[in-house]
Amino acid sequence: MAHMDASYDFIIVGGGPAGCVLASRLSASLTQCQILLIEAGGPNTDLKHQSFGTRYWTLATAPGYDWAYKTVPQEHLQGREISYSRGRGMGGSTAINFCVFTRGPKADYDQWAHDVDDDAWSWQHALERFRKLESFGSSVEEYQAFVNAPATAHGFQGPLKVGLPQIWDAEFGNYLRAISANDAINLDHNSGNPLGMAVCQVSALDGRRTTASDAFLHSPPTNLTIMTNSPVAKILFDQNSLKAVGVETSEKKFYARKEVILCTGALDTPKLLLLSGIGPREELARHGIEVIHHLPGVGKNLRDRLWVELVTVQKPNSHHRSSYIDSPATLEEARTQYLKDKSGPLSDFDLPQMIAYLKSERLLNSKDFSALDTPTQQIFQAETRPHFELISHIGTPTVRSPEHYLATVVAFMNPLSSGTVTLTSPNPTSPASLDPNFLSDPFDRRIAIEAVREALDILDTPALANDRERIAAAPKGGSDDEILEYIQATSNSMWHMSGTVKMGRPGEADACVDRDCRVAGVRGLRVVDMSVAPLLISAHTQAVAYLIGATVADKMLEEYAGV
Repeated sequence: MAHMDASYDFIIVGGGPAGCVLASRLSASLTQCQILLIEAGGPNTDLKHQSFGTRYWTLATAPGYDWAYKTVPQEHLQGREISYSRGRGMGGSTAINFCVFTRGPKADYDQWAHDVDDDAWSWQHALERFRKLESFGSSVEEYQAFVNAPATAHGFQGPLKVGLPQIWDAEFGNYLRAISANDAINLDHNSGNPLGMAVCQVSALDGRRTTASDAFLHSPPTNLTIMTNSPVAKILFDQNSLKAVGVETSEKKFYARKEVILCTGALDTPKLLLLSGIGPREELARHGIEVIHHLPGVGKNLRDRLWVELVTVQKPNSHHRSSYIDSPATLEEARTQYLKDKSGPLSDFDLPQMIAYLKSERLLNSKDFSALDTPTQQIFQAETRPHFELISHIGTPTVRSPEHYLATVVAFMNPLSSGTVTLTSPNPTSPASLDPNFLSDPFDRRIAIEAVREALDILDTPALANDRERIAAAPKGGSDDEILEYIQATSNSMWHMSGTVKMGRPGEADACVDRDCRVAGVRGLRVVDMSVAPLLISAHTQAVAYLIGATVADKMLEEYAGV
């Protein structure tokens, strides 16, 4: 049976954080316009997958929740293929992530604004949009000495629930003492200056994660149509005017009277552009794809960061970790309890409790740093910009109960390495070739070595070492070579992919979209997701994706006012 084509004013492709914000804002304000949000995955409405405890290593095996991408073998990571998970379905990766909600430093946003010559992307304006997005709250009295989230930095009426962990791990105080000996307590890591140790803010509240679709599209207006399980195969163009006029799935065409907006993320957006004839002419020719517009930067500038895990086994009764992940019966019991009243292990397990953004004097004093050019040195010297991140008290796949473990994630900020997203075939169902090129820049190796070295020093402070029974996962020794070998053998992506359809000023060689996220060289087409970020913000990128959606929504509503 033939499927009839349909027309809308705007077509938004992708139901992740940016897409959900944009769909919500446009449909609420442009009430006379018909808007289609089309999502490749499912609706993601099963409550049992929306607890804190349902994280990557449980949802990755749940059918339909993860695209389960892999990188190509990484030369500087012992030839390993690295997990490149992306959330599948409404909410995108907010449905499977670790709920860490960090905005990043003022310096990053101000650099973004400078690089694209648009103050709308500066910290001042980003802060106002974050405040409008979020509803911040926590009633945990123990945190009052360590948390101060003033109204000037946070919002309390927005749709996106952001809060603090409900349960204080018994060993959390030890970690506070260990870090605060040398680094200041940060009462609000989302204030624009993340440096120091803080209680981790999360996109979750009262035992339930906040997904983008739940927050922004829980009750969509009648002028918004949401279509799931409908992967888009290509963008349709009027080649005479070089205007995007719609999209095509395997079964149907959908036409846009005004704009097509891609919100499918830093891996899938460049792939869709390439499949549609927007990208480097040479790559399109290799796959027999007709060139709509030669845009060399599409699929280039892939930025991401690595993390490694340091694990110690602590003395019994040092904390309350449970073993439910390894026990199907216990997991099912926990799910039943959670669905009943949002309580039990699933309401807090795997919830990050401590987050620290730190600078490394060793890094700044290294010969490798001295060898950098002045502009690159200035990146690392910026007042509010960290060199590495620590997250403690999360679950670990490395060590299981009944042993009592302490897991610390060490993540490396400001990587200089960049990679690519390229096609393997003109068939839309074929996976793209994903090459982040991790640690290809020698200075990234220096960042990683010094970050791990400083994290090990923290774990050796008496406040933590006194309760230690043994080290379960760490480098064999303290030399550069031993630390680097551990990093290359065990590190993984933070899943912070960015930059593959980079925003820039007109005429820049690698710029793909302008400061309003319009794709260069064609009309009626925007990209609104992490692929446009001109730099990898020193934060967990879900917050940045929400901000991109909110910023472009403001721009579009101003543009279409009175339409």
